[in-house]
Amino acid sequence: MRARKMMAAGLVFILAVMMTAGCTSQKTANVNPSGENNYGLDKFVMVMIPGEDSEKSVKLEDNLAADMTAALGIPCTVYRATDYSAAVEAMRTGNAQMAEYGPFSYVTARERAGAEAIAVRGTKDGVSGYTSQIVVRADSDIETLKDLQGKTFAFVDPESTSGNIIPTDEILTAMPELNLTFDDLHTDGKFFKSAMYAGTHPGAMQAVAQGNVDAAAVASTTLENQIAAGNIKAEDLKIIYESPVIPSDPIAIKKDLPQEFKDKVKAFLFSYDDAEFFNDEAGKEPERFIEIKDSDYDYLQSLKEKYKLND
Repeated sequence: MRARKMMAAGLVFILAVMMTAGCTSQKTANVNPSGENNYGLDKFVMVMIPGEDSEKSVKLEDNLAADMTAALGIPCTVYRATDYSAAVEAMRTGNAQMAEYGPFSYVTARERAGAEAIAVRGTKDGVSGYTSQIVVRADSDIETLKDLQGKTFAFVDPESTSGNIIPTDEILTAMPELNLTFDDLHTDGKFFKSAMYAGTHPGAMQAVAQGNVDAAAVASTTLENQIAAGNIKAEDLKIIYESPVIPSDPIAIKKDLPQEFKDKVKAFLFSYDDAEFFNDEAGKEPERFIEIKDSDYDYLQSLKEKYKLND
């Protein structure tokens, strides 16, 4: 049996919800009531990939939507997709004009949905990044990737970069003598005793902490945030693997929108200066939205082609 999903939301339902409900902020000043110069749009929808849906993060995304509404003169709404594929599908079907994708889901979106990366979080020194980590309980006897054989494992989502693509590649690369395929790592009994998709990074992490699986792949930033929030105790887990740095999640816009409008969106993002949104910390170089190079994601494209993913 292939890796199973813990989440039960269907794509059709997700898209229906996106069309009828959401978390639009009540701050809608400066909306253009005449609809002139709205570039053919009666609304502007940005979809976010699954993440840590805390009350604070929802509020900050509402604020972003409100500030974007004022800047663009078009009602703007932020939605959070329940899985990565739904975020890609939302842009492909025209239900969203902009999205924050994971690096790998962006590679899929630029092929399937006409997505164009325009911004990413970074500092004056360049694009920010994170890593993929494989975590186990602190008292586990698992110490290396090879020790994972015959164990139970939680991936995050098929399109997750740090929660699926990168760790799968690293495990396969570490044990070429086993002649495993990408699908083998997601099929019960081929390498893992059982493999599953947790749906979110916090979900994968909690599956380990609660003893439901032996190990899981997660994003380093999520682990840090979950520890800081008190949802996970650092001493309860140990990291047995950490990947090289992965470039941060890109903000992408529908490529076929008018260039004048895309430039207006870019100008808003590059001037956005909400310290709370970017979680500024004393003594650390603050992150903001900066220009992104499409080539930063070529490594993920090479993995897509290597394993013939989404073909």
